[in-house]
Amino acid sequence: MAAAAALLAVGGAGVKYVWQAAATSKARVAAFEPAAAPAQTTTRTAMGGLRVTSTPAGAEVLVNGKSRGVTPLTLADLPAGRYTIDLKSTAGAVRRTVTVAADMTAEIDELIFSGWLAVYSPFDVAITEGNRTLRLDDHNQIMLPPGRHALRLVNRALGYEAVRQVELKPGELLTLSVTPPPSTMTVTATEAAEVWLDGKRVGETPLNAMPVDLGTHEIVVKRAAGGERRFTVAVTVSPFTLNVDFTRPAA
Repeated sequence: MAAAAALLAVGGAGVKYVWQAAATSKARVAAFEPAAAPAQTTTRTAMGGLRVTSTPAGAEVLVNGKSRGVTPLTLADLPAGRYTIDLKSTAGAVRRTVTVAADMTAEIDELIFSGWLAVYSPFDVAITEGNRTLRLDDHNQIMLPPGRHALRLVNRALGYEAVRQVELKPGELLTLSVTPPPSTMTVTATEAAEVWLDGKRVGETPLNAMPVDLGTHEIVVKRAAGGERRFTVAVTVSPFTLNVDFTRPAA
């Protein structure tokens, strides 16, 4: 009987051990079981459209710098937002900005034809664009296709050269004023004298580095003892210096 009781006790302990081991195993499996993935949500991009027409037709259409076709053109795959639209053709180029709204079609309709550029300068300038020479008419105007232009202005005699950027709209009359920075003028004389520039008294000798516009000027140097010397000079981008010697006969 004692032996049977001992076997029952051992058996009960074995069953208890097996049950505890099974519970521990389940706990470990639960601990390593991956968490359920969160539910994914799909966000729909708001789309809109754009219709572009031009006169003349056949202009290349660039949307934010990317070519999308030629006019007339309809696009239906643009996310809502603001865009830069370039139209380019042999008649010229036009740039516009447009806002595309969701589920709507924006429209651009452009006339692409030439405009006029009027150029005003205190002296003659040669005007070129690339390898092409542009000539002003009797009204100081040039007919140009619309769009951006880089114009080179040159007066070799005065040493002047500049590049001006202009953007011309179709049919527009745009004015370009040439205002070069001044040069300087220095006048000295063998005697004290007044200096007159283009009929206006500007100081006395020595006159040092006075600002003066580029171009042709008349300078009169009048000495205090009487007598004067007259000069017609071309002031260039380089500093101008005039030395008057009253001890010598006037030329």
